[in-house]
Formats: sequence, C-alpha cells, structure tokens
Amino acid sequence: MKTAIHRWPTIGLLLVLLFVTVVRIGLLSAPMERDEGEYAYAGQLMLAGVPPYQGIYNMKMPGTYAVYAASMALFGQSASGVRVGLLLANLGAILLVYAIGRRFMTPIGAAAAGATYAFMSTSPGVLGTYMHATHFAILPALAATLLLLRALEKQSLWSIFASGCLYGLAFLMKQPGGLFALLGFALLFRAAVHQTWKQNAARLALFGLGIATPIALTCFLLWEAGVWSRFWWWTVTYAGMHATVAPWSQGKVVLANRIMGMGIDLGFWAAAELGLILLFFDRGQSDKRFFLITLLLVSVAAVCPTLHFSSHYFVLLLPAIALLGTEAFDLAARWLEKSCPEFCKLPWIVFGLLSTLFIWSHSNVFFRLTPAQVTAEVYPNNEFQPYPEVGEYLKNHTPPNSTMAILGSEPELLFYAHRCSVTGYVYMYDIVQDQPYRKLMERGLIHEVEQGKPDYVVLVNQRLSWLADTRAELGPLTDWIVQFTDSYEPFGAVSAGRAHQCVWGPNSFKKVPNRLLSIYRRKNLPQ
Repeated sequence: MKTAIHRWPTIGLLLVLLFVTVVRIGLLSAPMERDEGEYAYAGQLMLAGVPPYQGIYNMKMPGTYAVYAASMALFGQSASGVRVGLLLANLGAILLVYAIGRRFMTPIGAAAAGATYAFMSTSPGVLGTYMHATHFAILPALAATLLLLRALEKQSLWSIFASGCLYGLAFLMKQPGGLFALLGFALLFRAAVHQTWKQNAARLALFGLGIATPIALTCFLLWEAGVWSRFWWWTVTYAGMHATVAPWSQGKVVLANRIMGMGIDLGFWAAAELGLILLFFDRGQSDKRFFLITLLLVSVAAVCPTLHFSSHYFVLLLPAIALLGTEAFDLAARWLEKSCPEFCKLPWIVFGLLSTLFIWSHSNVFFRLTPAQVTAEVYPNNEFQPYPEVGEYLKNHTPPNSTMAILGSEPELLFYAHRCSVTGYVYMYDIVQDQPYRKLMERGLIHEVEQGKPDYVVLVNQRLSWLADTRAELGPLTDWIVQFTDSYEPFGAVSAGRAHQCVWGPNSFKKVPNRLLSIYRRKNLPQ
C-alpha cells in the first residue's frame, strides 16, 4: 500500500506532462504572432546560411534564433515545426522544476511544483501558448541551478563550470536570462564559509569562465560571420537605450494591467505569497529559505529591466512562483500531519481544486477553440489569422527568388512566404517611436528598400503593427510610402475585421476598400 501511495506523485506529474503535450499539440498550427515570426524568419535565414543581424535587425540575442533554426531543421519550416521545440522545452522545464523541488520538499510537493509551473507556463495570461524567448531562457537557467546544487554537494569543479555555461546560454536566449547567474554566485558565496580561500577562488573562477565561454564563442562566430558591429549596436548600444525609455510612471500602469489580466492564475500567485510568509516559520530550513528567496529576487529582477512588462516576461518568474506556492501547501500538509493527521490531505485537496479551476477557466483555449480562434482570443486587438493563407499564396504564386518588403511589423509573412526581405528592418516599432535613433532608422529603412527594389511590397494597415507614438512625426514616412509604391501595381488585398477576405489580382484594391493588407507587385516585373 505504501509503495502505491508513493507512486501517486509520479503518476500525477506524468498526467500533467500528458496534459501539456495534448494542449500544445492541439495548438501547433495556430497562426504565429510577431515575435514568433521574427524568430522563425531569422532561423530560416540561418538555415540558408545568412547569419543573424545581416538580414534582420533586432535587439534580441541570437540564442533563440538558433533554437528556432534547430527546431525547423528537425521538424520542418512551418509553425508546427517550430512549436515542437516549444513543447520539448516546456516539458524539460517542468521536469527541472520538479527536480529542484525534490531537493527541498516532499515528493508530492515537488510534483505539485512541476504541475504548477506546467499550468502557469501554458496560460494565456503569460502568452504561454506561444514560442517566446523566455521559455528558452528559463530552461538552461533551471538546468544550471540544478547542476550547481548537485555540484556543491559533490564538490565537482567541472560541474560548476558546466553550470556556468548553462547560465551563459540563458543570457544568449534573452538578456534578462543572464541575471539568473546571480543565483549561482549567491549559492557559491553561501557555500564559501565551509571552504578555504583557494577552493573558493577556483570555484568562482571556473563558474565565471563557464558563463563567459558560450558568450565568447557566440561573439567569435558573429565576428567571423562579419556581423559583429551590427550585433553590438543592436544588442548593446540600442538595447541599452531602449531599456531606459519607459518611465516608472508608465511601467507601473502596465504592470498593474498585466497582473490584473492574469485572472484565475492569481490563485497560484496568492499561494506563493503565503509560501513566502510561511518560510520564516519553518525552523531549521535556512538553506531552503535562502534558495527560494534568492530565486524570487533574481526572477523579479529578470522581469523588470525595461519596465515594459510584456506578458511573456513573467515566464521568467514562474519557477519561483511554482516553488513558493507549493511550499505553502507542503508546509501546511506537514504541520497538519503532526497536529491534526485527519486533515493532512486538505491542503492537497485545495491544490487540486485550484488546478481544476485553472484548467476549466482556460478550457476554451486548451480544448474547445480552433488554433486560429485561439490566436484571435489571446491577441484580440491583432489580426494574425489571415497571414498563413497570404504567405502560402505568395509562396506558390511568386518566383522562388523574388524579394519582398513588409511595411509593418509582420515578419511572420516573410516566414510563411519563404521569401527574403530587402531590408533588415522587419519591425516598424523602433522607426515610429519617439527615441533618439528614430530618424537614423527611418533613413536606413528607406535606403535599403529603395536600393533593394523589392519585387513585392506588403503595406500593413494595422495600428499595433506600427505601434506609433503620438509624439512622432509620421508624415515624411507616410509620404515616402505613397511615393515609393507609385511604381507598383495592386497584386492582392486582405480585408480588415474578423471575417477576413483575401482577393488577388490587379482589381483587388477596388474590391477591398477597407484593407488590412495591401500587396503590391513591381510594375513591368517579368512573369
């Protein structure tokens, strides 16, 4: 009987892994959103031999581009192909949360921690159904943390070096992921009281070397590819400026909206707050308390650098929330087992009810809606649904070597169409926002498009695709677009609104007056 009881946490965790697999497989073909389109297009270019920052400009690190490229190499250049990579990364992170939790709590507590992370990381509240870089930053960060905890027990210097390498990979996936290395340094300094100064110096040196190794190797490869200066400008110079643009007065409003938008997910957050409080009443657990509080502080820091608080940033906080929330249930169960054994299962019943309520609350997204409807539900103010159809048409009805320019922030169209952009500016956000480099970027966009003479131009008439700052003067750019497209002719049009209609041919603009997409073909272009 005891053996059967001890198996229940394992069985429960396996059921949760099955749940995540079913949900993610069901959403593999959901229309991509912009970030996914950017990563996928960059990965597509990498598979064609084009290095990052040559054919696409962005302040993001190249690690996630490489993950997308690897996923497409293994599973195909489609939305489904890239999202298999998300499924595998998510399952890996769940198991790592469980393994870390197993070091500090009971088997059922560790399984519940893995389940909590599984639920929250698939939640629409953090855009968890989509393949953001945060999923790939948290995976090596968790692996590094588990490896370091084991290395400190076994006194393994090479494992300490390897954990540093993994923290370095977390940084390469997304800059804030590198902050998790602070957790590693904190654990090393805490363990230093039991070691000589030579041992501590060796540990810290190897750990720092481990962090630097993948970063230095990546920098060398980018230098060899001839894109070092552009990489540095976008990911350091411009990214540093971008991080300071949003003031706290604006950030706190965005943060409040993000938190309130999480809905039923806040039940797990409330459990984490309770777990944090109860930690201080759990005597003789200083190591656990130090680890969980440090993890929480580092995770909060990883979410906050830019004060933009995009919903998917909170994925970086979820392991800490999962472990702290489960700690509340685990401590309550253990205390009740000592004082009121007949009620010791009550905390886990409450956890089960909270989990059930979470699944029921998101059941439309998880089980009922079609993939296209899920994208419309999660991104209600965007219109991503027609892009797969448009991209497929362009792929099948344009020459394979034809070039494009997307005047709007929709790089997923390039990915769907399997066509190259004549400009690396695949986002208009930075060009239209009121920031110091706006004019420089605007001139760069115009120059590259005019010099590249794209065969096809797609003009996006969607507010969030431009994210225009009301303080920015968009008149000159708008005038240039009108003048430039004068040498092009209508090729296709997509109507705005929920019921999208795709019309192709020279008369398409007349048939679709209210257009989401205006697709142009260069005049006198050979058939």
